[in-house]
Amino acid sequence: MNSDRYSLIIDPQLQGITWIKEKEKNNGLEVTRLTPETMSQAIKILERCVEQGKSVLIENLENSIDASIAPIYARQIIKRGRTSIIKMGDKELTLDPKFNLFLHTKLSNPHYPPEIQAEATLINFTVTEAGLED
Repeated sequence: MNSDRYSLIIDPQLQGITWIKEKEKNNGLEVTRLTPETMSQAIKILERCVEQGKSVLIENLENSIDASIAPIYARQIIKRGRTSIIKMGDKELTLDPKFNLFLHTKLSNPHYPPEIQAEATLINFTVTEAGLED
C-alpha cells in the first residue's frame, strides 16, 4: 500500500484479489480485464480513473501486458507546473494523486519481461509446500 510503484500481484488462489476488492471498495475500485474483446472498454476505464483518482484492478493478466497501458504502469509522468500528466496514445491525462493501479494474474509462474518486473512491485501470494511446512 505504500510503494511508489503499482502492484503486480501473482495470486493463483485469489486470496489477494479478494483482499484488494474489500480494501478498495470505498475508493471507487473499478475492475476490468485486458482481453481483445474488452480492450477498448478497459482503456476508457483506465483513462477515467487516472483523472478521477479512483483505483483500478486489471485482473487475470496473461504472460503479456498490452503496450497501450505501459505509460500508466511505468509511471511515465510529465510534470507541468504542479500538474502531473500521463500521455497515453494521443491523449494527455491529468494524473490524480489518489489514482492506484493493481495488476493481477492467476498464473502461478508468469514470465513477464524484465521491464515490467522493474516498473511494478511484485507481490506473490503463491502458497508453496515449503511455506506451508514452515
